[in-house]
Amino acid sequence: MAIDVPDSPEQAERAVRALRAAGRLAEAAQLTGQLGPYGVAEDATATVSLGAAVLEAYGDQLAATDPGAANAAYRQAADDQRSFAAAATSGGEGTARMMEADRIDAKRRAR
Repeated sequence: MAIDVPDSPEQAERAVRALRAAGRLAEAAQLTGQLGPYGVAEDATATVSLGAAVLEAYGDQLAATDPGAANAAYRQAADDQRSFAAAATSGGEGTARMMEADRIDAKRRAR
């Protein structure tokens, strides 16, 4: 299904959140690259990026039926999370964000 490409990162964020809430992870995953160079936080803890969270959930959804696609989603999720970590404003914040990227990568390596 083709989806409209948002005009701004803010519009992309709204669309990704709405699609995710509706359970439309494949469509939400298609828009994660539109969230800006460092992404946006999934929630108030600001530990995981929205893009990484969506891509990881999509990978989980695909894992049983299409392991190759799941691995690709996990790889993209970890990469997104690393970009998010690069925007950290403190060492502890960056470390916590990188630990999330490592956790996602571990899912891919475990396959």
